[in-house]
Amino acid sequence: MSGSGKCFLVEVPDRSARTLQDKITEFILPGTHIISDGWAAYAQIPNIRHGIYTHEVIIHQQHFVDPWNEDIHTENIENMWMRAKRKLRRQFGTSRNLFPSYLHEFKYRNYYRDTDVFSNFVVDVSDSYPV
Repeated sequence: MSGSGKCFLVEVPDRSARTLQDKITEFILPGTHIISDGWAAYAQIPNIRHGIYTHEVIIHQQHFVDPWNEDIHTENIENMWMRAKRKLRRQFGTSRNLFPSYLHEFKYRNYYRDTDVFSNFVVDVSDSYPV
């Protein structure tokens, strides 16, 4: 199994199956192979729109990486969320009203993490607001 290695974060009002399924269909392309933990709300992923996604489940109480296929794990997203929470803690608290902007900043910095973030920001702003 090979994948893009791309991850993203999106704010959700709750973790219900309906909410998560709506976000999956909004942000994830049909045909994507989704790997999740054992949260019950993910159980119906293979049935969304009559099976437009494939799905693997990792039960963390049993193992963090599938013992038969090391490509099946949730380590990337677990690591990303850990880094996002660490960044939010370093800010000495967060404003609920500003939380979406904190996530956007984290995603932006994560996307450009191996480059000069400021230079990329200048380029992105100049592309968005040409003079």
